[in-house]
Amino acid sequence: MEVPQKEIYLYYTELEKNLAKSTLYTYRKTLRHFYHFVSSENPHIKNPFARFKPRAPVRNFVRVLYEKEIDQIYVQMLESNRISAYQCFLFDFIYDTGMKPSEMRRLVLSDFDFMARSIVVTGNNGKQRYTFYSKSLETSLLSHLERRQQLLEQRHLYHSYLFIDWKTGCTIDEYMICQAITAIGEELGIKLKPFILRHSFAIALLENGCDIRYVQALLGHVSISTTQIYEKVKICSKQNTIQKYHPRG
Repeated sequence: MEVPQKEIYLYYTELEKNLAKSTLYTYRKTLRHFYHFVSSENPHIKNPFARFKPRAPVRNFVRVLYEKEIDQIYVQMLESNRISAYQCFLFDFIYDTGMKPSEMRRLVLSDFDFMARSIVVTGNNGKQRYTFYSKSLETSLLSHLERRQQLLEQRHLYHSYLFIDWKTGCTIDEYMICQAITAIGEELGIKLKPFILRHSFAIALLENGCDIRYVQALLGHVSISTTQIYEKVKICSKQNTIQKYHPRG
C-alpha cells in the first residue's frame, strides 16, 4: 500500500498530458481522501498524497449575453414564425427572474404575490428565497395564465403548476424548459441555454449598479464567492472594450 513520492510525481505528470485541469483536480482529491481513510484505519500506513494538496482549477469566465444582444434576440424572436409565444415567455421569464429550470418547474400559483410582483422560489437544496419580476414580464405572465387556464379547462385538468405542456396540459420537467430555450438558439443561429440567460440576468443587474449581495440573494447562492465570478466578467468585458476601441488598446 506504500507508494513512493517519485511514483506519485510521475503518475501526476502522466495524467497532466491527457486530462483537463478539472478532471485532474478530481483525481488528486479522490486519491488524497482515499489514502486519508486508509491511514486512519491503519496507523502504520502513511498517506503518501498528504504532501500533494490539489489546487482547485481557476474557473473559466461564464458565457453571457449583454443588453444589446438580448434586445436583438427579442426582436428576432418576434419576427420569427417558428418560435412560439410560449418559448418567448420561457426566455423572458428566465432572463427576468434569473431562475433555474429546476426551480421553475416547481412553481405553483400560490408562490406568486401578484400585487408585489414577487415569487417564492424553492431551490434545489430546499431553501426558499424571494425574487421579483418586472412590469414587462407581468404582461406576458397574465397572458400565459389566461391561456393556461383555458387549456386546463379543455383537458379537464386541475393543478396549480405554472408551467405546462401545451399538448397535454400536464406539468413539464426542466429538460423540456431547456429544450425550448435551446431550440430558440438553434433557430436564431446562436448558442443559447438557460444558464446563459441566468448569467446574463446577474450581469445586467451588476452593470446597472446593483449591489452584489442583493444579486447573491436573488440567485440563491450560498457563498458570495460564487456570485463574485460575475464581477470578473465585468472587468474582462471592460478590458475587451478598451482594447477594441481605444487607439492604444
